[in-house]
Amino acid sequence: MARDKEETKTRILAAVGKLLAESGFQQLGINAIAREAGVDKVLIYRYFENLPSLLQTFGKEGNYWITTEELIGDETVVDAESLADCMVLLLTRFLYDLQKRPITQEIMRWELLQANELTHELATVRDQVAIESLEFLKQKYSFPPDQDIPAISAVLIAGIVYLVMRTKVSDTFLGIDFGSPTGWQRIEKAIASLLAAIVENDRSVQ
Repeated sequence: MARDKEETKTRILAAVGKLLAESGFQQLGINAIAREAGVDKVLIYRYFENLPSLLQTFGKEGNYWITTEELIGDETVVDAESLADCMVLLLTRFLYDLQKRPITQEIMRWELLQANELTHELATVRDQVAIESLEFLKQKYSFPPDQDIPAISAVLIAGIVYLVMRTKVSDTFLGIDFGSPTGWQRIEKAIASLLAAIVENDRSVQ
């Protein structure tokens, strides 16, 4: 019985992702999700309570977004010697992870056109991962008082998201070929150069 419940929940979450990628948020509803998943809508209410709660669960469990553990939970990140080095690791990991989530990219494109209470639920999930990652950095390195690390991170994350999403319509930007690994390697090096130049090379406080 427990296995059937988990399989049903997985089908429902997969249906949410498929519908969002294809049609965006305006057409998303319990009835449409139930049809796509092939389940009775009563089960959706039973397992997820309501649509906003279902969206929150999808954001956390539906392979929609990288988790905090996936982002920072290994020795490469933990052992980084400086704040700048660690930020480079996190941002490049985020870059290459987002490239592997085409459904997420489609959903984020829809968000730009259809911002509403449902898009807010997914944005909250993404923001929470960013907040937890920044807290990890702050505890490990102690942010320089004269540098706004969250704002610096926001600008770089936004740039990464834009470049990844833009590849849907064009493989080039400012003469950089994003249809090949070389283009993304240039972006990775640019992130490292920017952070080395603007973030103080503070060592770990631990």
